[in-house]
Amino acid sequence: MSVRLNLETLPDSIYAVELQKDPPAARFPEPLEAQFARATLRNSRTVVRFACTLTVLLVALRVAELLVTRHALPVSLVNAGVVLSSLVLVWLAWSRSFERLFLPIAWTLVPLRNVLIAVQVVRAVAGTGAVAELMVLPLLIIGPLYFIGLPFRAGLLSAALACAGELFAAYLFHLPASVAVPTAGILLTTLAACAVAARSVEKHSRRAFLESQLIGELAQQDALTWTKNRRMFDESLARLWRQAASETRPLSILLIDIDYFKAFNDRYGHQAGDVALRQAAQAIQCCARRPLDVVARYGGEEFGAILFGTDRSGAQSTAEAMRRAVQDLAIEHDGSRCGSVLTISVGVAVVEPTAWRNPYGALQLADEALYQAKSKGRNRVVMMDDAAHRLLVTGEFSKDIITQLRRDAPAS
Repeated sequence: MSVRLNLETLPDSIYAVELQKDPPAARFPEPLEAQFARATLRNSRTVVRFACTLTVLLVALRVAELLVTRHALPVSLVNAGVVLSSLVLVWLAWSRSFERLFLPIAWTLVPLRNVLIAVQVVRAVAGTGAVAELMVLPLLIIGPLYFIGLPFRAGLLSAALACAGELFAAYLFHLPASVAVPTAGILLTTLAACAVAARSVEKHSRRAFLESQLIGELAQQDALTWTKNRRMFDESLARLWRQAASETRPLSILLIDIDYFKAFNDRYGHQAGDVALRQAAQAIQCCARRPLDVVARYGGEEFGAILFGTDRSGAQSTAEAMRRAVQDLAIEHDGSRCGSVLTISVGVAVVEPTAWRNPYGALQLADEALYQAKSKGRNRVVMMDDAAHRLLVTGEFSKDIITQLRRDAPAS
């Protein structure tokens, strides 16, 4: 995808807003930052598993070496902390709760474990003179920045703490200056180089994340109105129906039609019609902003909205807010028979979903409510509720039911 498209023409897209920043922000606004962290962790799960498993194997080899060479295993809080934290991290890396639990726990455990390892290595070198063990220390910098799935800032903090732990341990255990100074120099140089490289990698990752998310968003949107498209409406309806049935929550379905829109196009032209359609869509969208609310272009000049957990009173209030919002745009419409400005008619179905019913009966109920709103003069809201929905046995209205519903339905 080329990000040189006019991002300013993509309203309400946080991905487009962030892509306009060059370079990308070091940290996105919440909850986008959390979404990025989860996506990055998900993509790096194989690497994280490898790194955590390798660490446990290295710890096990160290334990085996001590048992063979010393015929005993030194017991200390440092050793216990290294072993326990490594086991917890490898368990999380392979568990089903990886995406939910790994980062919150790793933010604390990885820096703590790496500091303990740095202290343990320096103490061993100071006591035995086996400087070869210092080769482990650069891994405490490289690992958090590249292999353990931490965000850049957390990885940098962990690497810096490992360096600080090495310097403190060198002072505490009187590591000879001939060893301590070159080791500290190597670690600080490694830290600086890895930090620069890791920051560059993260910048690329953040841009790639924004572009991929924008592509996905564009695939779900109607190109003209920037509401969801019909496919996303249908998918959302099926998903929210199941969720509402599971949680015993009401679901409100709204079908919205712009009144006399063909006459508007005939009088003012299709370009003016596109502008009016886009303005009406945004006015409708502004009335349904909750996380699970869905507004979509249903077809032509018709829109659909799904309000999760919204009862009859809430649905009526939202539908009326939509109707007033479009009317308040004051878009001239001399071809309308219900006023001098652009207006909408809204049909609402409020139902209690169940597992043994499908959502298409409720959708038909909203369609029937919209039909009544249009037949009663337009620029109004007509509602159907669960009592009418229970009349639907097969998902289709009989002629007698249609007659009864049209006679009894209220209009606001």
